[in-house]
Amino acid sequence: MKRYLIISFSSVFTLLTGYFVFQSQLEVSLEEVFPGKIWVRPIENLPDLKGVGAPTARNCGNCHTEIYEEWKLSTHANALRDLQFQSELAKPSSPKWICLNCHIPLQNQRETIVTSLRGGNYYEPIEIPNPKFNADMKEEAITCATCHVRVDSNTKESYVIGGSGGTSPPHPIQINREFLQNRCNDCHNETYTLNESLICAFQTGTELKLSDSQKTCANCHMPEVKRSFVKPSLNRPNRNSHRHGFVGGGVPKSFAFYKDQVRLGYKPGIVLSKISINEESILLTIENQFASHHVTSGDPERFYRLKLEGLNQKGEILYQEETKIGQEWEWSPNAKKISDNRIHGFGSFEWKIDLKERNPSIVRFRFQAIHVRLKNITSDYMQQTAEIVPLSFREKVRQIKDLYPHSSIVLESIFDRKGKERSDTKLEELFKRNAKRKGE
Repeated sequence: MKRYLIISFSSVFTLLTGYFVFQSQLEVSLEEVFPGKIWVRPIENLPDLKGVGAPTARNCGNCHTEIYEEWKLSTHANALRDLQFQSELAKPSSPKWICLNCHIPLQNQRETIVTSLRGGNYYEPIEIPNPKFNADMKEEAITCATCHVRVDSNTKESYVIGGSGGTSPPHPIQINREFLQNRCNDCHNETYTLNESLICAFQTGTELKLSDSQKTCANCHMPEVKRSFVKPSLNRPNRNSHRHGFVGGGVPKSFAFYKDQVRLGYKPGIVLSKISINEESILLTIENQFASHHVTSGDPERFYRLKLEGLNQKGEILYQEETKIGQEWEWSPNAKKISDNRIHGFGSFEWKIDLKERNPSIVRFRFQAIHVRLKNITSDYMQQTAEIVPLSFREKVRQIKDLYPHSSIVLESIFDRKGKERSDTKLEELFKRNAKRKGE
């Protein structure tokens, strides 16, 4: 009897083991693991575009020269070679193929195509070679075709999606302004928990909707400009166009890009709207007047550092206070949001500073709002683990503080001790200074 039971338990154990091994080897479709998620696959391979050739940004730039030059300065164009992204992508915990679906979102940009997941495990993608891989297009990251080119389901030919009609380009075109306006949300409005410590938390589109604003993403991030869509030699009339620099929070991907941020349309979402001073305190009111979404938005580790400095007659700092507008997250062992004091669309934030022990030598105050994208403690870790980054980026990550802007001063006001006389530093001057800032 005992021997019979032992054999039975052994048989059951073997069957169960075999079952779980079998299940772990099954090919599970991407849609079954991530139902309804547009980012689970890149945009299907695009064939050559009539009148253009391969739908690369460089080819588009042969005619759309000014737009192409703006795009080259953008966060979109630098989404793959972004040093922070490359460092994050290299972590063993990174599900690389998922992250790349937003940073190089065309299948043409991928050397392999992920067809399914072994056992439904997103760390075990099943891949096949991509015969349509275009190495040049890969380096363009979020390229023109990401938003503007698709394949016709009937003819199987590529066509361009435009936002306005009235032209006769050499390539096929369909006008679909609504598609272009909604395209931003595919990557910029997604919150998804992969596991306890891997969370994407981007809710800019939802924040915009909550503010009841009539603005679209393009209103601020692609401001209108009157110009010809194409190069002067084609002799086309000036029309309403949009800048394609996609300026965001004012912290570009390279120090060299600072000089173009204001020209491309950047202005802070926030303003220092009110200063109230008495003998015991200063009350500063910061309003979100221009960003209809929350500030800060996007990456949950972005925040505003607010600084107030008391200066003497010589401009020396005698007093300093700081506070923060942003989210606080705990990332280990489980990712979770701890707090969030961001300013909602058209909302305000009040900062009260105690002045009971104010130094009598203070003659004026300097207020700064600094948009922080990357903390020093984080870039320190990236430098220490640079050996895991691909060789082509390794040395740059080791020098990340010298090559990669961590933060930008976006507001600066100097006012007297009564808060009556006030001088605001011009944005152009701030960005000249930002171009020389190192680290956080």
